[in-house]
Amino acid sequence: MAEGAKYAIRVALLWLVPVILFFTHVLILPVALSLGLTVLEVPQLRKRVLGSGARKHLPCFRVNMLIRLLALWMLQVWWVILIRATDMDISEDVRSVEKQHLENTTQYVGSLLSSISVVLPCAGEGDYALKTVQSVFHSTPDVLREIIIVDDGSDPPLDQLITEDIRERYKVKLIRHESGTGLIASKLHGGNLATGDIVVFFDCHVAPQPNWYIPFLQLISENNRRIVVPVITSLDVSTWTQLGTAGVAKCYLTWDADFKWFESDDDFIPVISGGLLGISKMWWNETGGYDEEMRGWGGENLDQSLRSWLCGGEIVLARNSFVAHMWRQPKDRRTLANYHVDKGDPMRNRMRAASAWFGDFKEKLSDFGLQADGWGDTNNMLNVKQRLQCKSFAWFMHRFRNVYEDGGLLPAETFKLRETRNNMCLTYQGKAGTSASGQGKVAMMPCGSDDHRQRWHGANRLDGWSPDSPCCSGLRAWNTDQCLIAKANSISTTVCDISGRSKTQAFHFTETGMLMTEQSTFMSKNCIQAMTRGLQVGNCIPAAWAKDDTTVPLETRLYREAIDRESEDMDEP
Repeated sequence: MAEGAKYAIRVALLWLVPVILFFTHVLILPVALSLGLTVLEVPQLRKRVLGSGARKHLPCFRVNMLIRLLALWMLQVWWVILIRATDMDISEDVRSVEKQHLENTTQYVGSLLSSISVVLPCAGEGDYALKTVQSVFHSTPDVLREIIIVDDGSDPPLDQLITEDIRERYKVKLIRHESGTGLIASKLHGGNLATGDIVVFFDCHVAPQPNWYIPFLQLISENNRRIVVPVITSLDVSTWTQLGTAGVAKCYLTWDADFKWFESDDDFIPVISGGLLGISKMWWNETGGYDEEMRGWGGENLDQSLRSWLCGGEIVLARNSFVAHMWRQPKDRRTLANYHVDKGDPMRNRMRAASAWFGDFKEKLSDFGLQADGWGDTNNMLNVKQRLQCKSFAWFMHRFRNVYEDGGLLPAETFKLRETRNNMCLTYQGKAGTSASGQGKVAMMPCGSDDHRQRWHGANRLDGWSPDSPCCSGLRAWNTDQCLIAKANSISTTVCDISGRSKTQAFHFTETGMLMTEQSTFMSKNCIQAMTRGLQVGNCIPAAWAKDDTTVPLETRLYREAIDRESEDMDEP
């Protein structure tokens, strides 16, 4: 037999198994084995790759070529059997996963809420109403059932701007109140008229961003007792476009029945700001919408938040949903409101919400010169509370103990901070409740036994980035929204960052009587000093401060009593 034919047959036998497998399976090892043995068996290839003396040194050439071929085939067949067996196991797992996925998908699609009604309460918005309609329509495809505009006494009426042609083009239903009834009544009217599976409330000056609606559909379809809030970003009024993606969404409830923005890493929201949200029509109907006795604007967000949480629902953040919002800016006339709200309406509404939902904690309102009773009939809210067997306000605080306990809103103690050299006390120079400017001042004043503005307590989480961070990393003026802040060696107050992430608010009272700041380092410690010209940051002096008149505040006593009384009902989140 010719030399070339002999090696051709040998190579063919070497590649027999891979060629057969080529039509059934792509296997790397059999190909690699055949390729390697081909180099060894063909002299010209062997010399080129391994050199002329390779045959003498390789152990495999000490056995017959047939044995080498059989060994190759055995290795290749063994590999095929191994791969096939593995594939069978994987296939079974894949089929199981695919079956489960199909079942889950079928169940999800079967319960998917598929239509959205967007309600826009509009009072004196003018062109902004039309721009909002266009933004909603273009950012919400086939799932948009309707845009319901409630024209609350606008002058001129919005139907002069949003004509019949525009209404038909953008799926608009226009409802007119000849005289202004207020934002809350307008939202209640629009929500009741909505026919979509999900009712979305937007302010009449927003630009929803692309795909904003997808998380709304997904999250509410998973739980139709869930209110969903988007990330609320800023709107450029000139271009009607979003300014970046930084935004807000979460608020917490304060003891004077107000709300403050805050941040946390979880997706649950204690209190909504009120203007932008989505809710299933079922949950809207079941919870009764809004309190129809509230007037004008403000307070409905507190009522709706507590209705949802205490009565079996929840409120979550849609982190991938962005809605640009026009914020009211006093220095920009384009953003000013063109409607009237009676001065007392927001307070009245807040007190109605507190009257219905605060329970025993209504007593705390007296610290702010407020009272929950005497603001009209609240039976509509109390009926919802009874019908849905809603939980107590203490349950709400326990559910959000990362805010109320860890954030310092339920202080373990309040105290006075006395400077030992002159026996003067650190005093917040403002009123109880919310600071209108968001800022405040402090001074050293004669210690007074009944002066609540001299009472302080630990506040803000200790490690803002830890989900289990306890209190406290700062000092808060009791019954206010203000915490001590050190800037440029001066001491003042600002709105508390309960997350603990603001290091300028980080202070602690040491066992040696020093008020130390976060600005301290290993080599240099900085503390609050009371100087003749005022408070400032300076060197630390031991025993400079004393903590006097320590007491457990009313809100904490009420909370502890409720926890002991209702311990079996305090579900873990």
